[in-house]
Amino acid sequence: MRCSARLGSRARSTNPQASSARLAGCGSAVVLRCDESVDVHTVRVADTNHTLFNQKILNGWNLWALIAVPLSLAVMAMMTTKDLSRPTEISSMIQFSVRCSVPWLYLAFSASSLKILFPGTFSRWALRNRRNIGLCFAAGMAWQLFFIVWMVAGYWSYYLEEAYLLEDVVIQLPGYLFLFAMTLTSFRRWRRRISPRQWKLLHKSGIYFLWATVWTTYWYELYYYDDRQLIDYIYYWAGLLAYGLRVVAWNKVRWARVPA
Repeated sequence: MRCSARLGSRARSTNPQASSARLAGCGSAVVLRCDESVDVHTVRVADTNHTLFNQKILNGWNLWALIAVPLSLAVMAMMTTKDLSRPTEISSMIQFSVRCSVPWLYLAFSASSLKILFPGTFSRWALRNRRNIGLCFAAGMAWQLFFIVWMVAGYWSYYLEEAYLLEDVVIQLPGYLFLFAMTLTSFRRWRRRISPRQWKLLHKSGIYFLWATVWTTYWYELYYYDDRQLIDYIYYWAGLLAYGLRVVAWNKVRWARVPA
């Protein structure tokens, strides 16, 4: 049974300007800003009315805690149902932790596009909070890394024989490096250490790399495996939709700049 430890496998960004969006994120600060043309400060000013999405508990670090804490509790609860002395059960935890993380990556990835295409309370909320949404993704992926390290350290022979694939490692390692760097630079202390241009390059390239890594995992599941599950279809089409939103939003902004 193949049990890949690939980032996002089954068995397997704040911006340099003080008023810009901050992400975390794919994962932690990994949520990286998706579109540099959207000013989050403007979004905050626009949301002055007292709507559900303006409640304190649904914004900032409260939002992160509201998502990341239950996510972690769900992972720990699932652990109690597994026999973790068996590497196959650890593999299933890798899969579960990724499934808990993917929605937050997709939401962070499409936040600025939603604001451009569907301006409204929800899209403003998503854009305003994409840094913390990205950190929620990072929290879930931290669990995935924990289980991967557990498997490698405790079941090395199983890992080599059943889970290891060179192409998985080639994709997994850069993904975690992007995730770590984006997470750090989502905080002011570390953001100051790089230029605005470097920050933008890191977060933009990183979010695309993380999206591609996760989405192609589900594409691979659907086209190369027989044990397809409903969640594989959901995450495949949701990821494709997130990318499609970015393409349409980019074209909308591009054509809006063309002189009449």
